[in-house]
Amino acid sequence: MKKTYLAIVMIIALCVSIVGCGKVEQNEKSVEVKKMRFEEVGLEYYEPQAWDEKEGVSPACVAGGKYGVAYIVAEIPYEFLPTDFIKGLIKDGENAKTEEDQKKIFEKYQKKAKNFFNIMVLDKTKEKNGPIEDIKRKEKVFKEYKYKEKVAEIDNLECYILYNDKYDESGLSEEERKEFKEVRESIDELKKNIKLFTPIDISKKISENKTIEFETKTIDGKKIDSSIFEDYELTMVNIWATFCGPCIAEMPDIQNLYDEVKNKNINVVGIISDIPDDENEELAKQILDKKDVKFANIVPDEKLNKGILKDISGVPTTIFVDSEGNMVGEPIVGSRSKEEYKKKIEKILENLK
Repeated sequence: MKKTYLAIVMIIALCVSIVGCGKVEQNEKSVEVKKMRFEEVGLEYYEPQAWDEKEGVSPACVAGGKYGVAYIVAEIPYEFLPTDFIKGLIKDGENAKTEEDQKKIFEKYQKKAKNFFNIMVLDKTKEKNGPIEDIKRKEKVFKEYKYKEKVAEIDNLECYILYNDKYDESGLSEEERKEFKEVRESIDELKKNIKLFTPIDISKKISENKTIEFETKTIDGKKIDSSIFEDYELTMVNIWATFCGPCIAEMPDIQNLYDEVKNKNINVVGIISDIPDDENEELAKQILDKKDVKFANIVPDEKLNKGILKDISGVPTTIFVDSEGNMVGEPIVGSRSKEEYKKKIEKILENLK
């Protein structure tokens, strides 16, 4: 499922709300099911095994609110696309030459995608005095679903799974409807696997790493180590993964930023968090080539995996390193625009003086 989903998000943005991806792991028994973990919102769950066999079951977007501030701490709507349709969409994407071609693919996707359930984490202490837009959003979304089951609760957090018994099946063939039905029937399995925990302040956790050290290679095989930091007043390190749509979507902005700052004693590098892995390395090369990325992208070694990467719960995550290899400023979790990154760099440089 992962590779197919990515082949699409390399071409189109599935949801403008999504700014980051949580960790995706196999379970403890190494069964081929995926654990989705979102540490900043205190949510984790295993996706049903049947979904891993399908190409088109994935979150349409992941919208998170600041814990302790927002009423809606997390909202994760899922959608379905038929497996064979996804495969055809990928072929269309590989042959797309222009923005018009990409627009047609996106329109084709929109017509076929079927929303079928939503996971929502709420902070019940904010139900009466939380942000008004959150309260209205919760009411609106709840009205869209017949069933609203509370499936987990801890402290002031409660998690609901929202779904219906009747769905829009227009535009689906008889075979595609059978596939959609099989996917929907796995919701009961999902409900048993949802857990809540106290949300983690990711920025604080990442900041506990004082220095960044490595001695490895870039994705194109060149030797590289942490001495590269010595050559620049500041280095922006963007940590991403091949399964992360927002990471891929922000690459052109980061490349434009690199082009602008590389002659100002500032560097930009990437760390690909889900390699070394032969399949993912090849996919990473394709992504970087398609997005015309020229700045160095690093294959993690043991030092990185046991250092900064062990504390990264979601991607993209961006950190900043001074000429001595020390982390400076606050990390950024989630994607940002070129201008936002640029303002962050300027602020850090001012504080370094």
